[in-house]
Amino acid sequence: MRATYFLPACVILAACNGGGVHSNVVMGGAPALGQSTAFLLDGDPAGNYGEAFMDADGKGFIVVGPSDGQPAQALYRFDGDTVQRSPGALTGTVNLNQSSTMTLRTSAVAPGQLAGSYTVQWGGLAADFKLDADGKLTAAGGACQLSGAVQASGGVPGTLPVTLTISGCTAEGKYDGYLIRSADYAPGAFRLVADDGKRIIDGYAISNGMLK
Repeated sequence: MRATYFLPACVILAACNGGGVHSNVVMGGAPALGQSTAFLLDGDPAGNYGEAFMDADGKGFIVVGPSDGQPAQALYRFDGDTVQRSPGALTGTVNLNQSSTMTLRTSAVAPGQLAGSYTVQWGGLAADFKLDADGKLTAAGGACQLSGAVQASGGVPGTLPVTLTISGCTAEGKYDGYLIRSADYAPGAFRLVADDGKRIIDGYAISNGMLK
């Protein structure tokens, strides 16, 4: 099914977090507003599979990876006609054209619904953590120590903004991003995607109750 575009046909990427100004980078087409969708794309070296999470006002984000189920290599943030890409190192003109789309199964979510103990993996690295009903993330073991906070609400259904701190492993740093809950991510309880302006971390949180 062809994607329906509700934003301008071409959106210019502005200054990226931690990157530079990319006035020559063009996005052809844009994701549907007020929806969470998956689609194929071309022109981004990060991959040809994208998932978009947009509110009704044109704010949201896209994660891009090599294929469905593989970690994201790029994160686009939308705010109206302004788009930021992380990581910011791009040269030349890059056209992103949606060729197909499907709806992702997301619904409103709050930290209290997800409180519990989880393990998340990024490549060969793992972090055990606890999430409480107030959105506080506390490290509980693993090669990486993960802590941070999940906001109580977000503008895009099925997603919540997060701030993460990782220590004790090669992914060490401070990251800003999103918690995403979708039935399409089962058996993962939710997905954590975030960046520090230069790197993307992307992993599915598995309830420790399922690992016993």
